[in-house]
Amino acid sequence: MKEVKGSILLPVYNGSKFLRESIESVLGQSSSDFELIIWDDHSTDQSADIIDSYCDPRIHKYSNPVNLGLFKTLNLAIREATGDWIHLWSQDDVMKSNCLETESQFIQKHPEVGMCYCAVDVIDENGSVILPTPYDWTPDVVPPALAAQIMFYHGSISGNISNVILNKRVLEKVGLFREDMRIAADFEMWVRISGKYSIGHIDQPLILLRSHSGQFSRQRNSYVTCMAEENDIYQTLFARQPIEEIAYAKNYDRRHRYLQYFHFMIRSLLFGDFDLAIESYRVISRIDKPIRLLGLWLLTADQRFFRIPSKYTADVAEQWQTFC
Repeated sequence: MKEVKGSILLPVYNGSKFLRESIESVLGQSSSDFELIIWDDHSTDQSADIIDSYCDPRIHKYSNPVNLGLFKTLNLAIREATGDWIHLWSQDDVMKSNCLETESQFIQKHPEVGMCYCAVDVIDENGSVILPTPYDWTPDVVPPALAAQIMFYHGSISGNISNVILNKRVLEKVGLFREDMRIAADFEMWVRISGKYSIGHIDQPLILLRSHSGQFSRQRNSYVTCMAEENDIYQTLFARQPIEEIAYAKNYDRRHRYLQYFHFMIRSLLFGDFDLAIESYRVISRIDKPIRLLGLWLLTADQRFFRIPSKYTADVAEQWQTFC
């Protein structure tokens, strides 16, 4: 069976600590028909030197004269990609040697999907597995209706970027990443794709996802940006819920996502980070009445009591048995 040619896109910004291991894991794949596009986003550490040390013909190197951010850099790389499929990659993570080969086999079996994602094992800074992938009932092919409910109740379906493979032809139809977003543009892209195409799920941990304190997503001030950006995304998902479940979905959203935002604001106050608390309050005020959320937060003891479960319509529930 002929392999599907892929383009691996590796945006880099001050990633020297784990960059070489990340690149080597791509070059060591059992599959050979791929290109690796490495795009340095104006790093100030030794990342550029590490990139320049490689002379492999499969590698194509680019750099930005100024720092543009993740999603602008990814869009530049997508425009240069020549593969039929695009694997988004990360400077921190490690591909298992059969990653691209397994993905190619899956794509050939399910050419109708607009994107797919694989399971991951989480590793620490030293490369030790600290969280093996849990069992997941999600089917191999997730149709739009199921994807809308999964992401409304549980967030980004992939959980990350580096375990995602995009159909280049689909990107030409739905567009690239939104460059006005700093954090949630990946989630927005998955929602946009899933509105028209099914999503593939490879239930094998094909990558080692690194968790460490230096990641941007672990910084507290990034969460307020995420709150502001993802609200419109959830409104899109809310509009895709079955009409008979709209009232339930709205109540669920308030009792879960809204209260998570409210809890973050309270914690910011308790930690004396008043600027962050004020910014959180501004975001929360745009989506609901803070006084109502305060009452819910107190009544449920910060969601410890009176929790409500996610709810799937009968036809969707038959497609997915959730373990959550």
